[in-house]
Amino acid sequence: MDSAANSASETEPCGDVSIPVPGNDWPPTSKDDEVSSKVLVADDDRVSCELLRGLLTSWGYEVVTANDGLEALKILQTEDGPSLAVLDWMMPEIDGTQICQRIRASRNSRYIFVILVTGRLERQDVIEGLGSGADDYITKPFDPLLLRARLDTANRIKRAENALRAAHKESELFINSVPSILIGTDAGGRVTRWNQCAANTFGLAESEVRGKPLKQCGIKWLHADIAGEIESWLRGEQSLRRDNVPFDKAGTRRFLGITISRVNFPDEKGAGLLITGADTTDRKTLEEQLRQAQKLEAIGQLAAGIAHEINTPTQFVSDNTTFLKDSWPAIKEMLCASRALHVESVAGGISLQTLAQLDQSMAAAADLDYLLDEVPRAIDQSLEGVQRVAKIVRAMKEFSHPGSEEKHAIDINRAIETTVTVARNEWKYVADVQTNFDPTLPMVPCLAGEFNQAILNLLINAAHAIHDVVGDGSKGKGTITIETKREGEWAEIRIKDTGTGIPEAIRGRIFEPFFTTKDVGKGTGQGLTLAHSLIVKKHGGQIWFESEVGKGTTFFLRLPIAPAEQAES
Repeated sequence: MDSAANSASETEPCGDVSIPVPGNDWPPTSKDDEVSSKVLVADDDRVSCELLRGLLTSWGYEVVTANDGLEALKILQTEDGPSLAVLDWMMPEIDGTQICQRIRASRNSRYIFVILVTGRLERQDVIEGLGSGADDYITKPFDPLLLRARLDTANRIKRAENALRAAHKESELFINSVPSILIGTDAGGRVTRWNQCAANTFGLAESEVRGKPLKQCGIKWLHADIAGEIESWLRGEQSLRRDNVPFDKAGTRRFLGITISRVNFPDEKGAGLLITGADTTDRKTLEEQLRQAQKLEAIGQLAAGIAHEINTPTQFVSDNTTFLKDSWPAIKEMLCASRALHVESVAGGISLQTLAQLDQSMAAAADLDYLLDEVPRAIDQSLEGVQRVAKIVRAMKEFSHPGSEEKHAIDINRAIETTVTVARNEWKYVADVQTNFDPTLPMVPCLAGEFNQAILNLLINAAHAIHDVVGDGSKGKGTITIETKREGEWAEIRIKDTGTGIPEAIRGRIFEPFFTTKDVGKGTGQGLTLAHSLIVKKHGGQIWFESEVGKGTTFFLRLPIAPAEQAES
């Protein structure tokens, strides 16, 4: 080759290769042409193999050679092996097409660009070679300029592949850096994307779940009908929000808050799902603690009134008990004397007439007629007082109980009655409370504590509105009317007051956080906001009002009458 270095246009045949006679300006070089790729040259003809090695080395390639198919395959299967290969078709052990088939069947993360070299010129041979997995095809004898052009094409493809791979890695880095769960599925609900946050949340690596149905991918769902739920996600057309979706991780019950969005694929293969969200267990725990703190705060605000409510029946229990204690000596003395006289009468020492006179005088001395009237009354009043105290204590216990994390069917009539009892001191001086409960109302799925809190807020709000009209109630009281009834698939509660009513100008703002018309220090603006949040967001219900200035306001609450799972949805 060195002896023919005088002409850029002439070539000399050498075996199966037409070797150019390069001039000083060949091969053309530029920054874009600089190549540092590793190339495998495999040919059982050692002369041809060496000629190709020298040629490719002069073009800037790092060349690895092999003289049979098995050696070539072994080199290509190494992790850091060549990404370009020039393979002779016919070689010992296995030929070039078999090598193509094996490397295409392997799971090597590195794509290998293969140029197949052969003297077989038939159209069917070309089809067979490319069909085996070769990327390009050159027939012998070949022009090195053509080989150079093919290698340059391969390098452009490899550069594009590397850029695509880098972009993919970058996108994966961003996706895995997102601090939220990100799960993708195909149209059949099989997992196609699974970011690092999802892996950490569920304790499952992407390799464990990819390609598996979401409902059976290894997540320990605790939802009663998760399979049907996921199927409904796949059939749905709009985005959905699901809160408190339970699952098990390492034996601990945890909860998800997720948004399910439908993704239409551009290749018309249907629509899959994009699921984003987070583990909300810790937040749910904090919210539960906050709700409990709000209940305890309400109890604290009502404490003085509750103490007064307990003190009143306790006082007349004490008074009646003292009366019974003071009356007992006279009763005891009369009973003992009467017993002694009757014993003596039986022995014949006293006549019946005398005995009757003595009994009558002892009864008069003990004021027996008065005691016969008052003692039973004192006992009844004492029992009534004990029952009132027990009712208040029971109501406090039910109202302040943390409740369940999930909705359970409750008797809302009893729940309202409990709240009315707890808040009695807030309304008894300014209003009379009238209840009209529907006895046929079915049990309603609720978070009992949150429902009680909402009713308490509305009840106190009504009492304050009436107070603005009647003052301390010394010249007359207002009325708070509470009704329950069934309206189709809803349980409806109405709380009506005879207060001031809500001015037209502020009706659109009364559910806004921190909005209040009360004086500083007398209202936080959270009562109606919290009631709205608890009824609408927590229970999937409705709340609205009707008001007339100077006549009062009626608040309407509706809760769905349905199983707890449906109500939550």
